[in-house]
Amino acid sequence: MKFDVYGVTDIGCARQLNEDSYSVRGFKDGSEPGFCVVADGMGGHNAGEVASKLAVDFITKSLDDILTCEGDPDIPRRINDALTSANSSIFEMAREDISRSGMGTTAVVCAFSGGEGYIANVGDSRVYACRESEIYQITIDHSVVEEMVASGSITREEARNHPQKNIITRAVGSEEDIKADIFEYEYKPGDSMVMCSDGLSGMIEDSVILETVRNGKDSKETAEKLVELAKENGGLDNITVIVIRIVEEESAK
Repeated sequence: MKFDVYGVTDIGCARQLNEDSYSVRGFKDGSEPGFCVVADGMGGHNAGEVASKLAVDFITKSLDDILTCEGDPDIPRRINDALTSANSSIFEMAREDISRSGMGTTAVVCAFSGGEGYIANVGDSRVYACRESEIYQITIDHSVVEEMVASGSITREEARNHPQKNIITRAVGSEEDIKADIFEYEYKPGDSMVMCSDGLSGMIEDSVILETVRNGKDSKETAEKLVELAKENGGLDNITVIVIRIVEEESAK
């Protein structure tokens, strides 16, 4: 199998600052190991931009050794340790600098090694899996509206336009301790994964994401088209997208 991976970030149509950050590491010659990170910052002034960049930098530095690790890299533990470390560092920085008080960021990680895929998230940045004619969200949003959906007080459709849809219940750096959700994903050739900030998922329907993935010739075209569609629908937030296509060896570009 080969990995076709591409990431892009855009300020969108309404913001003056891009508080999203991302990283794509590894995938040398289209092969695993490799990992990707997306973070969507929050906080006053430029604190959100700082938090998301710090989180991506911390997580990337913590996970870089899986790219050269021999034997079992224990990816779930490493991802959890990376997110915990990033959380502690950002929390301390915010506590020491009043101008960055309250800063934090979402974080979502996808890592692939030894035929295994792992996804972790804190906040409401997402990972979708697209397989044939279906799309499903692997991650579970840590948000007020997701809790309302889970309790049955609102429907999934009502959640999309709910006035509290942007309020998250977990963020990297906002509290002294953080808990990440970690999922294992059994991928196969033909699968595509979309990592994104809510600047994408809040602007276009899941069905449109799936259609765009199915029509895209490669990850670059697909990611750029998704950003374009989010902006056409208003682009009310920063937009970050990483598309991961898993293809048969002979089909790789």
